[in-house]
Amino acid sequence: MDYITLNNGVAMPQLGLGTFLIPDNELEKTICLAYELGYRKFDTAWRYYNEAGIAKALKKQGINRKDVFITTKINVDAFFRGGYKWGHKGLLNIWNLKTAQKVIQESFDNLNTDYIDLFLIHWPTPIPLVQIMYKKLTEFYKSGRIRAIGVCSSLPPHFDAFAEVSDVLPAVNQFEISPLNTQKELVKWCQDKGIVVEAMSTFSHYRSNEPRKEIIEHPQIIPVAEAHKKTVAQVILKWLLQQGIAVIPKTWDNIHLAENIDLFDFNLSADEMKTIDNLDQGKFLNYDPYKYMRPPLASMGRFPKRFRNWNGFKR
Repeated sequence: MDYITLNNGVAMPQLGLGTFLIPDNELEKTICLAYELGYRKFDTAWRYYNEAGIAKALKKQGINRKDVFITTKINVDAFFRGGYKWGHKGLLNIWNLKTAQKVIQESFDNLNTDYIDLFLIHWPTPIPLVQIMYKKLTEFYKSGRIRAIGVCSSLPPHFDAFAEVSDVLPAVNQFEISPLNTQKELVKWCQDKGIVVEAMSTFSHYRSNEPRKEIIEHPQIIPVAEAHKKTVAQVILKWLLQQGIAVIPKTWDNIHLAENIDLFDFNLSADEMKTIDNLDQGKFLNYDPYKYMRPPLASMGRFPKRFRNWNGFKR
């Protein structure tokens, strides 16, 4: 297993297991097999409702807490009855009286742990609430209960908002990356600042377990996979790893679990990397954070005027 050193010196496995939508009756088996295969990082979130299940699986299998790296996330939904509602439905948002302290503590309780390796903010808007969450995560971090803090789907203006309430630079930015959405500008921006990039939703929408055929069956990637006697998924994961990007592919299939970690016995050539790079269409499968920077969705992100002068990455 290869490790990436975060900007605070913490070593994080570059490859881990995403756990969203893994069926409850498959979770324990999956965690156990993944550990046996060499996985040491498990990615979850309060919103996945499986934190407790992961903790139970680790304990039942006798896995030492210090031997695994656990990532979880705080979600805006946790503060409102029935979850946070966007747009005109926002009038129906009813605060459930939970504080950021309480919401973060719920993840500690669910995971039955004294510390969490990496705690992320699940979505970077609405800004005022995100700032409250990030400030509280900073307090947990400085007290030693969280080893590193980070964010998801965040752009430069979001980082400006974090900097207003905290002197701790996010260690990780987790966002959608795929051959059809390479996000080269954001990857470079983060890496230049010492922020580790972690790819999510590379093969499917985060709410789906079905892989995107337009990627898995892409005619320009298949020959690369055949040349290395690997699957298309393995080639794409290797393409990410060779960019210094962390990955968290999700599966509970025994064969795919083994394939997704079998990535360290081959390398892609510069030409093969370029072939995949050139497939970029800027095509988001999930929610596009850039849209929330522009009217009419900018109002949904509740961006103060001081953050609205960003015009995007220059091509």
